[in-house]
Amino acid sequence: IYLFSRSLQHSHLQWNLTSLNNNPGRGIRSGVRSPCRIARKRYGLMKIQAKLCRNTMEAMPHVQNAAMLASETCRTVFRHRRWNCSSIVTAPYLTPDLTRATREQAYVYAISSAALTFAMARACSSGALYHCTCASKPSNPTNGQFQWGGCGDNIKWGTQFAKRFIDNVEKYTLEKSKTKLKKDGSGKIDENDKLLRNEVAIVNLHNNKIGRKVMAESLQTQCKCHGVSGSCNIKTCWRALPSMTEIGHRLLQQYTNAIEIPKYALEKTIAEITPKKMKKKSLNSQQLIYISKSPDYCTKDEKLGSLGTVGR
Repeated sequence: IYLFSRSLQHSHLQWNLTSLNNNPGRGIRSGVRSPCRIARKRYGLMKIQAKLCRNTMEAMPHVQNAAMLASETCRTVFRHRRWNCSSIVTAPYLTPDLTRATREQAYVYAISSAALTFAMARACSSGALYHCTCASKPSNPTNGQFQWGGCGDNIKWGTQFAKRFIDNVEKYTLEKSKTKLKKDGSGKIDENDKLLRNEVAIVNLHNNKIGRKVMAESLQTQCKCHGVSGSCNIKTCWRALPSMTEIGHRLLQQYTNAIEIPKYALEKTIAEITPKKMKKKSLNSQQLIYISKSPDYCTKDEKLGSLGTVGR
Protein backbone atom coordinates (compact mmCIF):
# COMPACT_ATOMS: atom_id res chain seq x y z
CA ILE A 1 0.00 0.00 0.00
CA TYR A 2 2.99 2.32 0.45
CA LEU A 3 3.82 1.81 -3.23
CA PHE A 4 0.41 3.16 -4.11
CA SER A 5 0.64 6.03 -1.67
CA ARG A 6 3.98 7.07 -3.16
CA SER A 7 2.60 6.87 -6.70
CA LEU A 8 -0.23 9.21 -5.72
CA GLN A 9 2.14 11.71 -4.17
CA HIS A 10 4.44 11.90 -7.20
CA SER A 11 2.07 11.44 -10.14
CA HIS A 12 0.39 14.41 -11.84
CA LEU A 13 -2.62 12.11 -12.24
CA GLN A 14 -3.91 12.54 -8.70
CA TRP A 15 -7.08 10.78 -7.64
CA ASN A 16 -10.02 13.13 -8.04
CA LEU A 17 -11.30 13.14 -4.48
CA THR A 18 -13.67 15.97 -5.32
CA SER A 19 -15.52 13.74 -7.75
CA LEU A 20 -15.84 11.14 -5.02
CA ASN A 21 -17.56 13.68 -2.78
CA ASN A 22 -19.82 14.91 -5.56
CA ASN A 23 -20.77 11.43 -6.70
CA PRO A 24 -21.07 9.24 -3.56
CA GLY A 25 -21.22 5.51 -4.09
CA ARG A 26 -19.76 5.62 -7.58
CA GLY A 27 -16.46 7.41 -7.24
CA ILE A 28 -13.95 7.31 -10.07
CA ARG A 29 -14.99 5.29 -13.08
CA SER A 30 -13.55 1.76 -13.19
CA GLY A 31 -11.47 0.77 -16.18
CA VAL A 32 -9.36 3.96 -16.30
CA ARG A 33 -5.83 2.78 -16.96
CA SER A 34 -3.41 5.72 -16.67
CA PRO A 35 -2.91 6.08 -12.88
CA CYS A 36 -2.70 2.31 -12.48
CA ARG A 37 -0.16 2.03 -15.28
CA ILE A 38 1.96 4.78 -13.75
CA ALA A 39 1.89 3.06 -10.37
CA ARG A 40 2.96 -0.20 -12.01
CA LYS A 41 5.79 1.24 -14.11
CA ARG A 42 7.25 3.69 -11.62
CA TYR A 43 6.68 2.06 -8.27
CA GLY A 44 6.74 -1.68 -8.86
CA LEU A 45 3.06 -2.46 -8.50
CA MET A 46 2.40 -6.09 -9.36
CA LYS A 47 0.42 -6.90 -12.51
CA ILE A 48 -2.49 -8.32 -10.53
CA GLN A 49 -2.48 -5.23 -8.28
CA ALA A 50 -2.67 -2.96 -11.32
CA LYS A 51 -5.58 -5.03 -12.59
CA LEU A 52 -7.33 -4.69 -9.23
CA CYS A 53 -6.66 -0.96 -9.43
CA ARG A 54 -8.31 -0.68 -12.84
CA ASN A 55 -11.31 -2.77 -11.82
CA THR A 56 -11.93 -0.92 -8.54
CA MET A 57 -10.60 2.54 -9.32
CA GLU A 58 -12.80 4.29 -6.77
CA ALA A 59 -11.18 2.19 -4.02
CA MET A 60 -7.69 3.56 -4.65
CA PRO A 61 -7.99 6.78 -2.60
CA HIS A 62 -8.88 4.51 0.32
CA VAL A 63 -5.69 2.53 -0.31
CA GLN A 64 -3.77 5.78 0.08
CA ASN A 65 -5.74 6.56 3.22
CA ALA A 66 -4.86 3.11 4.60
CA ALA A 67 -1.15 3.79 4.06
CA MET A 68 -1.41 7.04 6.01
CA LEU A 69 -3.46 5.35 8.75
CA ALA A 70 -0.89 2.58 9.14
CA SER A 71 2.00 5.05 9.29
CA GLU A 72 0.28 7.34 11.81
CA THR A 73 -0.83 4.45 13.99
CA CYS A 74 2.60 2.83 14.03
CA ARG A 75 4.35 6.08 14.96
CA THR A 76 1.75 6.84 17.65
CA VAL A 77 2.01 3.41 19.27
CA PHE A 78 5.84 3.38 19.23
CA ARG A 79 6.49 7.08 19.91
CA HIS A 80 8.05 6.46 23.36
CA ARG A 81 10.12 3.41 22.37
CA ARG A 82 13.65 3.07 21.07
CA TRP A 83 12.37 2.01 17.68
CA ASN A 84 9.75 4.65 17.00
CA CYS A 85 8.60 3.56 13.53
CA SER A 86 10.30 6.57 11.92
CA SER A 87 11.75 4.37 9.18
CA ILE A 88 8.26 3.79 7.80
CA VAL A 89 8.17 7.29 6.31
CA THR A 90 10.76 6.33 3.66
CA ALA A 91 8.52 3.57 2.25
CA PRO A 92 8.48 2.10 -0.32
CA TYR A 93 12.27 2.59 -0.03
CA LEU A 94 12.79 0.49 3.07
CA THR A 95 15.68 0.41 5.53
CA PRO A 96 17.11 -2.93 6.76
CA ASP A 97 14.89 -3.02 9.84
CA LEU A 98 11.95 -3.47 7.46
CA THR A 99 13.51 -5.87 4.94
CA ARG A 100 15.13 -8.63 7.03
CA ALA A 101 11.96 -10.10 8.60
CA THR A 102 12.59 -8.48 11.99
CA ARG A 103 10.08 -8.13 14.81
CA GLU A 104 9.55 -4.51 13.70
CA GLN A 105 8.87 -5.57 10.13
CA ALA A 106 6.30 -8.04 11.43
CA TYR A 107 4.42 -5.20 13.11
CA VAL A 108 4.58 -2.90 10.09
CA TYR A 109 3.23 -5.54 7.73
CA ALA A 110 0.49 -6.53 10.16
CA ILE A 111 -0.63 -2.95 10.80
CA SER A 112 -0.57 -2.22 7.06
CA SER A 113 -2.76 -5.22 6.30
CA ALA A 114 -5.09 -4.28 9.15
CA ALA A 115 -5.27 -0.66 8.01
CA LEU A 116 -6.24 -1.60 4.47
CA THR A 117 -8.92 -3.95 5.81
CA PHE A 118 -10.17 -1.15 8.07
CA ALA A 119 -10.21 1.50 5.33
CA MET A 120 -12.11 -0.70 2.90
CA ALA A 121 -14.61 -1.95 5.48
CA ARG A 122 -15.38 1.64 6.49
CA ALA A 123 -15.55 2.80 2.87
CA CYS A 124 -18.17 0.14 2.18
CA SER A 125 -20.35 1.10 5.13
CA SER A 126 -20.09 4.82 4.33
CA GLY A 127 -21.34 4.28 0.79
CA ALA A 128 -18.09 5.46 -0.80
CA LEU A 129 -17.62 2.34 -2.96
CA TYR A 130 -19.73 1.07 -5.81
CA HIS A 131 -18.57 -2.55 -5.41
CA CYS A 132 -19.77 -3.10 -1.84
CA THR A 133 -22.36 -2.01 0.71
CA CYS A 134 -23.03 -2.43 4.43
CA ALA A 135 -22.16 -5.71 6.08
CA SER A 136 -24.81 -8.42 6.19
CA LYS A 137 -26.83 -8.48 9.38
CA PRO A 138 -25.34 -10.88 11.97
CA SER A 139 -27.13 -14.16 12.56
CA ASN A 140 -26.50 -14.05 16.32
CA PRO A 141 -29.75 -14.18 18.33
CA THR A 142 -30.68 -10.94 20.10
CA ASN A 143 -32.90 -12.54 22.78
CA GLY A 144 -35.37 -9.70 22.34
CA GLN A 145 -32.99 -7.15 23.84
CA PHE A 146 -32.38 -5.32 20.57
CA GLN A 147 -32.73 -5.72 16.82
CA TRP A 148 -30.00 -5.89 14.21
CA GLY A 149 -30.04 -2.91 11.87
CA GLY A 150 -27.97 0.10 10.96
CA CYS A 151 -25.00 -0.22 8.62
CA GLY A 152 -22.18 -2.40 9.87
CA ASP A 153 -18.58 -2.15 8.67
CA ASN A 154 -18.10 -4.66 5.84
CA ILE A 155 -15.15 -6.57 7.30
CA LYS A 156 -15.65 -9.44 4.85
CA TRP A 157 -15.18 -7.29 1.76
CA GLY A 158 -12.37 -5.33 3.40
CA THR A 159 -10.51 -8.53 4.28
CA GLN A 160 -10.89 -9.94 0.78
CA PHE A 161 -9.64 -6.75 -0.85
CA ALA A 162 -6.66 -6.42 1.51
CA LYS A 163 -5.70 -10.03 0.94
CA ARG A 164 -5.77 -9.68 -2.84
CA PHE A 165 -3.98 -6.34 -2.91
CA ILE A 166 -1.21 -6.99 -0.37
CA ASP A 167 -0.56 -10.73 -0.38
CA ASN A 168 0.01 -10.95 -4.12
CA VAL A 169 3.34 -9.12 -3.72
CA GLU A 170 4.75 -11.94 -1.60
CA LYS A 171 3.07 -14.66 -3.66
CA TYR A 172 4.72 -13.23 -6.76
CA THR A 173 8.12 -13.48 -5.05
CA LEU A 174 7.54 -17.14 -4.19
CA GLU A 175 6.17 -18.03 -7.61
CA LYS A 176 9.01 -16.27 -9.39
CA SER A 177 11.61 -18.13 -7.34
CA LYS A 178 10.20 -21.43 -8.60
CA THR A 179 10.59 -20.47 -12.24
CA LYS A 180 13.50 -18.05 -12.39
CA LEU A 181 16.63 -18.14 -10.23
CA LYS A 182 18.36 -14.86 -9.55
CA LYS A 183 22.01 -14.65 -10.57
CA ASP A 184 24.70 -12.64 -8.87
CA GLY A 185 27.31 -10.40 -10.56
CA SER A 186 29.42 -13.37 -11.68
CA GLY A 187 26.48 -14.97 -13.45
CA LYS A 188 26.13 -17.73 -10.86
CA ILE A 189 22.88 -18.54 -9.11
CA ASP A 190 22.71 -16.73 -5.78
CA GLU A 191 20.94 -19.39 -3.72
CA ASN A 192 21.36 -17.53 -0.42
CA ASP A 193 19.68 -14.42 -1.79
CA LYS A 194 16.84 -16.48 -3.24
CA LEU A 195 16.32 -18.34 0.03
CA LEU A 196 16.31 -15.13 2.09
CA ARG A 197 13.76 -13.52 -0.22
CA ASN A 198 11.54 -16.58 0.06
CA GLU A 199 11.86 -16.70 3.84
CA VAL A 200 10.93 -13.04 4.13
CA ALA A 201 7.97 -13.54 1.76
CA ILE A 202 6.63 -16.43 3.86
CA VAL A 203 6.96 -14.38 7.05
CA ASN A 204 5.31 -11.34 5.46
CA LEU A 205 2.36 -13.42 4.24
CA HIS A 206 1.83 -14.80 7.72
CA ASN A 207 2.02 -11.40 9.42
CA ASN A 208 -0.33 -9.89 6.82
CA LYS A 209 -2.83 -12.57 7.80
CA ILE A 210 -2.43 -11.85 11.52
CA GLY A 211 -3.15 -8.17 10.90
CA ARG A 212 -6.41 -9.00 9.14
CA LYS A 213 -7.29 -11.57 11.80
CA VAL A 214 -6.84 -9.12 14.67
CA MET A 215 -8.98 -6.60 12.80
CA ALA A 216 -11.78 -9.11 12.20
CA GLU A 217 -11.73 -10.23 15.84
CA SER A 218 -12.02 -6.61 17.00
CA LEU A 219 -15.54 -6.03 15.70
CA GLN A 220 -17.74 -4.47 18.37
CA THR A 221 -21.49 -4.20 18.78
CA GLN A 222 -22.67 -0.60 18.67
CA CYS A 223 -26.26 0.43 19.35
CA LYS A 224 -28.63 3.34 19.02
CA CYS A 225 -31.76 3.89 21.10
CA HIS A 226 -35.12 4.92 19.69
CA GLY A 227 -37.90 6.24 21.89
CA VAL A 228 -39.70 9.24 23.33
CA SER A 229 -37.68 11.70 25.45
CA GLY A 230 -34.49 9.68 25.36
CA SER A 231 -36.07 6.38 26.36
CA CYS A 232 -34.78 3.18 24.85
CA ASN A 233 -37.94 1.34 23.87
CA ILE A 234 -36.28 0.08 20.73
CA LYS A 235 -32.55 -0.50 20.38
CA THR A 236 -30.93 -1.02 16.98
CA CYS A 237 -27.43 -2.50 16.88
CA TRP A 238 -24.77 -3.23 14.28
CA ARG A 239 -21.18 -4.49 14.16
CA ALA A 240 -18.47 -1.85 13.82
CA LEU A 241 -14.68 -1.65 13.98
CA PRO A 242 -12.87 0.21 16.79
CA SER A 243 -10.33 2.96 16.11
CA MET A 244 -7.04 2.19 14.37
CA THR A 245 -5.23 3.28 17.54
CA GLU A 246 -6.95 0.47 19.46
CA ILE A 247 -5.99 -1.99 16.73
CA GLY A 248 -2.43 -0.67 16.87
CA HIS A 249 -2.20 -1.41 20.60
CA ARG A 250 -3.66 -4.88 20.14
CA LEU A 251 -0.98 -5.59 17.56
CA LEU A 252 1.59 -4.14 19.96
CA GLN A 253 0.79 -7.06 22.28
CA GLN A 254 1.42 -9.36 19.34
CA TYR A 255 4.71 -7.54 18.69
CA THR A 256 5.78 -8.03 22.30
CA ASN A 257 4.97 -11.74 22.15
CA ALA A 258 6.22 -12.30 18.60
CA ILE A 259 7.80 -15.69 17.96
CA GLU A 260 11.22 -16.17 16.39
CA ILE A 261 10.95 -18.88 13.74
CA PRO A 262 14.05 -21.01 13.08
CA LYS A 263 15.18 -20.85 9.47
CA TYR A 264 15.09 -24.62 9.01
CA ALA A 265 11.34 -24.56 9.64
CA LEU A 266 10.88 -21.92 6.95
CA GLU A 267 13.15 -23.76 4.52
CA LYS A 268 10.93 -26.83 4.87
CA THR A 269 7.84 -24.69 4.27
CA ILE A 270 9.40 -23.10 1.18
CA ALA A 271 10.39 -26.49 -0.23
CA GLU A 272 6.79 -27.68 0.01
CA ILE A 273 5.30 -24.62 -1.67
CA THR A 274 4.17 -24.69 -5.27
CA PRO A 275 2.01 -22.05 -6.97
CA LYS A 276 -1.03 -24.34 -6.63
CA LYS A 277 -0.49 -24.73 -2.88
CA MET A 278 0.14 -21.08 -2.07
CA LYS A 279 -3.45 -20.36 -1.07
CA LYS A 280 -3.56 -23.29 1.32
CA LYS A 281 -0.07 -23.27 2.82
CA SER A 282 0.29 -21.28 6.04
CA LEU A 283 2.32 -21.36 9.23
CA ASN A 284 0.37 -22.58 12.24
CA SER A 285 1.39 -19.84 14.68
CA GLN A 286 -1.35 -17.41 15.71
CA GLN A 287 1.26 -14.82 16.70
CA LEU A 288 3.41 -12.43 14.72
CA ILE A 289 6.64 -14.11 13.65
CA TYR A 290 10.15 -12.99 12.69
CA ILE A 291 13.45 -14.58 11.68
CA SER A 292 16.08 -11.86 12.25
CA LYS A 293 16.96 -10.44 15.65
CA SER A 294 16.70 -6.66 15.98
CA PRO A 295 19.49 -4.30 17.08
CA ASP A 296 19.01 -2.42 20.34
CA TYR A 297 18.14 0.78 18.41
CA CYS A 298 20.09 2.89 20.93
CA THR A 299 22.98 3.75 18.63
CA LYS A 300 22.79 4.76 15.00
CA ASP A 301 23.62 1.97 12.56
CA GLU A 302 22.34 2.50 9.03
CA LYS A 303 23.35 -1.02 7.97
CA LEU A 304 20.90 -2.43 10.51
CA GLY A 305 18.28 0.25 10.01
CA SER A 306 18.81 1.77 13.46
CA LEU A 307 18.45 5.57 13.59
CA GLY A 308 19.47 5.71 17.26
CA THR A 309 17.93 7.74 20.05
CA VAL A 310 20.29 10.75 20.06
CA GLY A 311 18.39 14.04 19.85
CA ARG A 312 14.98 12.56 20.53
